[in-house]
This record gives sequence, structure tokens and C-alpha cells, in this order.
Amino acid sequence: MDSCGTTRAMCATLIASAMAAVAHAQSGEEAPQASPQALFALPLRMDSGALASSGVYCHDRSPGCASPGPVLPIGTNFWQERKFTGDWGGLRTALSDSGVSVHATSTTDLSTVVSGGQRQGFLMPYLVDVNAALDTQRLGLWEGGRAFIDFQQAGCTQLASNYVPDWWGWDSLNPYTQNYTELAQYWYQQSFADGALKLKFGKIDANADFAVSYTGSNFISQAAYQPGTLALDLPTYPNQAGGGEVLFEPVQGLQGKFGFFDGSTNYYNADTGGLGAQTGRTGLASFLWENPGSYFLVAEGGGSWTADDLSGNVAAGWWQQTGESYGTGVDGTQAVQGPWGLYASFSQDLFKPEGGTPHEALTAFGQFAWSTPETNPAQWSLMGGLSWQGILPGRSQDTAGLLTAWTQFSNEPSITTSAGVGEFMFEAFYNVQVTPWLGIQPDVQFVNQPSSVPSASVPDAVILTVRVAIAF
Repeated sequence: MDSCGTTRAMCATLIASAMAAVAHAQSGEEAPQASPQALFALPLRMDSGALASSGVYCHDRSPGCASPGPVLPIGTNFWQERKFTGDWGGLRTALSDSGVSVHATSTTDLSTVVSGGQRQGFLMPYLVDVNAALDTQRLGLWEGGRAFIDFQQAGCTQLASNYVPDWWGWDSLNPYTQNYTELAQYWYQQSFADGALKLKFGKIDANADFAVSYTGSNFISQAAYQPGTLALDLPTYPNQAGGGEVLFEPVQGLQGKFGFFDGSTNYYNADTGGLGAQTGRTGLASFLWENPGSYFLVAEGGGSWTADDLSGNVAAGWWQQTGESYGTGVDGTQAVQGPWGLYASFSQDLFKPEGGTPHEALTAFGQFAWSTPETNPAQWSLMGGLSWQGILPGRSQDTAGLLTAWTQFSNEPSITTSAGVGEFMFEAFYNVQVTPWLGIQPDVQFVNQPSSVPSASVPDAVILTVRVAIAF
């Protein structure tokens, strides 16, 4: 018998108690916004199924945004249901059939910095995500409409950056304030010409559609999800932003995208030394009528294919942050004109077992990015990795992964304390899909952080994590 016992009520009680304990630990004053003098970038966004357990990914970059899929009735087999809370007596299936999909996840990282960094010790970042998607056609309204709303509550016993202040953000759950409660996304998308053209407007996570190398990823580090050159500027978790997107696919397998977003979070006023509004808090306000002239523009084109049942894709993009931005150098924070840059990414299935499930595959992926070294502390970045779902016979939902990444910093000491050097990271994990709704993932990371300024150098860090993800 497992620790939760054999009944749903006992499991629910234990999980609710654990969540209450976490909430109690997070009570108190919210930590201030990260200082621009920090050596690291703001940690990851989130709203992709990237952090959910295997098989519950979706395209809205929310760990709770699961594919609808079949749900077994309560009482048939609790351990084989796709969700911990089952089908709600048939209500969940009825809602889905009517065009309303509701999903939730709870993800907790039990992490220990065992050596190096600024300090060693234990911390526990967590994220609770609840979201809903509405299909207007299935609701009996009009064709091609989709609305999405996403609530997120996150926190941590300590900030991850207090332990290892790396550039990318070694724990993608950990926001840069200790407590984070927001209506993270709310947007509407309208499709035209049988989906060949889509227009989206609202509060959006830009990393859902742009600068994504590989969507089926369980890595804990931010390095797996976006280029190092975009770590400061991309409007993503926990600073999703107001904006609009144009997505088009003129022929099957060929895509083009353009996005225009609020860039206030990375605005810097040299006269006052103050930063712009956090877009995660302001929503559409700082995009539509309170913007200081700071916007984020991005365009991407790419293609996808399937050959011999092996899928792949490539993409290339351009981006620019307008208005005054900032860099933190040896003499403090400096105002710079907003940077711009280029990136390219790919993913390719290398192997699929005969008779396996559609998701079972060994996949290689990678990304390269460059940005203006006069205005961006990160001049270029390189990332590559492997992910293998179904690596062990009889464990089709388990996933293993390897990731390595490098960020090369600018040679300008006025905007970085690590002029001319770089940062290296490595990660390995194995996600055990205990049930369709429960994933447990041991993970190890190594972070090397050299600096041209001895006082800014941080000893190489080794970080051990066990991630627990529950789909409700």
C-alpha cells in the first residue's frame, strides 16, 4: 500500500495538507523586485506544458494545460485516470464535448544546492496552475474562436537566485518574488481560412509561440526553453504581457509569426534609476495606455515535417526591445538603447520503437542565438539536448533527458560584470510517470559561472532536485 492509501479521499487530504503547509510557509511580506544589479536574468516564464508530467503538454505554455484525452469514470480505475480528480462524475467530459476544457496542475521542486553557488541548502519552489480554454464553435457560437484564461500561484521558501544566481534561471518554477499570484494569461484568438490565419490579442506568454526549440520538454532549467540572449527581454512567465500576434500557415508545414508585446518590465529610466512596470502585474494597462515607450517585437518563420514517422522542425526569428533598457556592469547600472537579436532552433526525432505510442521517441533539439553586444549583456547563446520518452521497455510514459547550454557575455564592462567570458550549464533527469496524473522526476544540474570580476564570480554549483507534478 502506498503512502496515500487506497482511497481518493485520503490522497486528497494529504495533498491538501501539504499545500496548506506550503502556503503557510510563504506567508508574510512579498520580496521586492529583483535589482538590475543582479548578475542573473529573471527566471523562466511558464505556460507551456513543459513542466507538466509526460503526456499532458499543450501549446499554451501552462503546466496545467493538458490535452483533453479520454478520462476513465471515477471508480473504474483511479490509478489509470488521466487526472487525479477523475471525470467529475461525467461533468469534465460533458464540458469538453461542449467546448470547455478545464485543467489544473500542482508542481513542486524539492531542491538542494549540495556544493558551490553563493550558499548551500534546501529550497522548495512550487507552482499551482489552473486554466480553461473555450472553443466558440463547439459552444454553438461562431467558428474559429478560442479563448484562454490561466491563473497561477507560485512561491518558494527561498529565492533560487539567493543560492545560485545564474543567468538563465536554474529553476523554472521560481519567480523573482517569493510569492506570485496572478491572472497570468487571458487572451482571445480568432482563426480564418480554415486555420491558415490566426489573430490573437490579450495578456499572452510570448514563449508559447516564439523562440521555442522543443515543446515536449521536462527540463527544470530555463535554458531548455528560450535563448540566453532573450533572458532579460522576452515577455514570459512570470511577466506575461499584453500584446497581439499574427500566426499564419499558408501551406501545411510552413509557418510564419509576428508578435507585438508590452516591454515595460525591462524599461530603465536613467534619470530616476527606476524600472518599468512588471507586466505580469499590470496586464493590458501598461500595454495600452501606460507604456513608457518600451515594446517587444518578434517575428519568426519555420517549417515542420514528418518522414518515416519521424517528425522535425526548424525555425528562425528576429526580435527587438524598444526604448531604454539596462545593463549592469562593473560601475553599476547603465542605460542602453533596447537590444535586438536573431535566433534559430531545430528539433528532430531520431528514433521511434515499432508498435510504440505516438509520443515514444528519442528527440534531439537545439538553439543558437545572437544579440547586439553593445546593448545586451548576453552576446550569444548555444543550447542542445536529447529527450527520450519510453526509454525503458514497458515504461512508455517515462522520459529521460540531457541538456547542455552556454551563454557568452558581451565584452562591454559597462553592461556586464562578466565581460568576455561565459556561463556553462548541464542537466540530466529521469521522469517516472507513476500514474497518468502523477510524475516524480529526479534531476541533477551543474552550473559553471566564471566572471572577469573576481568579486562577482560564484563557485561552480551542483544542484539536486526531485520534481513532483500532479495533474488535477
